[in-house]
Amino acid sequence: MEQKYFVDMVQKVKDSGANIVLCQWGFDDEANHLLMHNNLPAVRWVGGVEIELLAIATGARIVPRFEEVTPEKLGKAGVIKEFSFGTSNDKVMLIQECEKSKAVTVLIRGGSRTICDEAKRCLFDAICVVRNMVKSSEVVGGGGATELACAIEVAKEADKIEGIEQYAVRAFADALEEIPTTLAENSGFNAIQYIADLKKQ
Repeated sequence: MEQKYFVDMVQKVKDSGANIVLCQWGFDDEANHLLMHNNLPAVRWVGGVEIELLAIATGARIVPRFEEVTPEKLGKAGVIKEFSFGTSNDKVMLIQECEKSKAVTVLIRGGSRTICDEAKRCLFDAICVVRNMVKSSEVVGGGGATELACAIEVAKEADKIEGIEQYAVRAFADALEEIPTTLAENSGFNAIQYIADLKKQ
């Protein structure tokens, strides 16, 4: 009776037009055998987050019961393959050419955890820069240019203020000026002359 139940379940998957099965939870070895016997390779123990992302990427629906498998709920992917890497031969399942997604997976490898973490941080920063450029193409000048421009404008405003308050405003302008001054010093320039030339520009 159990075997017949498995046969019926596998037949329903086959009839739906599926050619691979991914399951969040494990399933019986008998079911696995029948799936392979019917040319239906299967992957079991796919994580909850991963299976949701796969459903989104491939356009599939997650079905809780075999009775609910229909052709409309199937997703599409061009290539599904497994490859191993590293000294411990860790295996990764790679699903490419998904119908509903152009997502990219980046595999970071290095000699130590520190190197990998640093590479991951740099990659994350680069992706954030690209995202910000897509959201807004406006660019703020670096190298202390923005701070110096602000310092000049704040100093101009300080000249318009009467009384002791002007010194507080001027001190803020001087504080902003410290950033390009420090950058100039660190770069080996004569900081006073360099900042004076920058202010003229």
